[in-house]
Amino acid sequence: MREFRLKDYKLGDTITAIATFPGKSALGVIKVSGSKALEIASKLFKPHKKKNIKKVLTHTLHYGWILDKGRRKKDKGKSIKREREEIVDEVLLSVMRKPSTYTKEDVIEISSHGGVAVVNKILELVLKQGARLALPGEFTYRALVGGRIDLLQAESIQGIVDAKSEDALSLASSQLRGDATLKVNRLKDELKELFIQSESAINFPEEELDIPSLKLEKKIDDLIKKVDNLLRGSREAEIMREGLKCVICGKANVGKSTLFNCLLKEERVIVSRTPGTTRDVIEETINIRGVPLRIYDTAGIIEPKDLITKKAMKKTLEIFSEADLVIFVLDGSRHLAKNDLFLLEKAKNKNIIFIINKSDLIQRLDQGKMPKDKAIVKMSALDGKGLSNLEKGIYKTVFELGVDRENIIFLSHYQRQILQEVAVSLNQIKAFLKESQPIDFINIELKVSLDNLGRLSGEILSEEILKSIFSNFCIGK
Repeated sequence: MREFRLKDYKLGDTITAIATFPGKSALGVIKVSGSKALEIASKLFKPHKKKNIKKVLTHTLHYGWILDKGRRKKDKGKSIKREREEIVDEVLLSVMRKPSTYTKEDVIEISSHGGVAVVNKILELVLKQGARLALPGEFTYRALVGGRIDLLQAESIQGIVDAKSEDALSLASSQLRGDATLKVNRLKDELKELFIQSESAINFPEEELDIPSLKLEKKIDDLIKKVDNLLRGSREAEIMREGLKCVICGKANVGKSTLFNCLLKEERVIVSRTPGTTRDVIEETINIRGVPLRIYDTAGIIEPKDLITKKAMKKTLEIFSEADLVIFVLDGSRHLAKNDLFLLEKAKNKNIIFIINKSDLIQRLDQGKMPKDKAIVKMSALDGKGLSNLEKGIYKTVFELGVDRENIIFLSHYQRQILQEVAVSLNQIKAFLKESQPIDFINIELKVSLDNLGRLSGEILSEEILKSIFSNFCIGK
């Protein structure tokens, strides 16, 4: 995939893209933004009632047809060529004038029927009239550059598109309204106040404007706590948006696939008493209390006897190593075996929930050898007994640190790195205070923190952060 740079997002161009999902559907929408948008509309669109599209009121909807005037023919007996109008589709045309638009530019949207051929034909005609195909996220980029939104709001738009639950949608929408920007601006204001005080102490030493060390240390501790809360909140937001990679593992024939079906509430996997029935990794997405889980049913850990089994074991261990959460299934009717202990060792540093399955049978498993600090749920996957306890356990394990809803914030990977750099600077200031270092050292770290918060919200634009956000956008957003 080509990497786009800032210079590729030329603001003087009129851009266009298909804004709806490609394929057979009721509607297809082509969006055009830029100085030529209304001129392009006037050349392609024939309104049902005669009017000048370039002069109609903003935020109005017009019924008519898209025409292809590209074909020419000769009049009979004459050498003069004239254009032949060909109707492409019956459409509705939306006209939105700057600055009250998404991009702060003139925007038109053509709503046609949703066939692949017709939408692509209209796009082709728009491109012939002087527009160019938009780059990923370019409409949102123009909204950012035009001052309509900041970087945090731009990130929330992707959060809305990717939302897999109502909670994720609600949080992304609140960030689009500016809630996250307010949080960052409050942090910035507090840091700015300390920075001004440190600047004054450096520039006017004769005034003896010393900052009380204990008061400053308390203030820095408070800021560190707020930044740490936002970092934890960004991790929770990522879980809500992307889903948590959750692996069901255990030795062969302990009931992993039965549990998988139980969680899905359908028979997704064929279940057999024969050990080793599951030979591949099977993935589905489920929603538990607002938490999307990308859940994987893996092959049981058994002694590989052939090439296929060896490949299944390799894939299982790869998925296992990448898991955010491990659901470790044990057969409660049997004693712990060597393969159980092997997996216990592998999973000791993971977020893990132990399922003691087959609780409807006589229990022989000794829990004394199991970790004392991990969640243990007894259940029977066959009849669903204990499923609600498992769902509670999953939610508690995922959010065991307890993040306040007001601290949840959607950040790109690069934005999260910037916030981590702010935390590093604040902890460095704390160390300087303990060592009674000169105020100049503190001043420098405060300036670094302020600049980083500016990069986070988009006051200071950088190639890396823009790429990290807009590379994930679709072409028409």
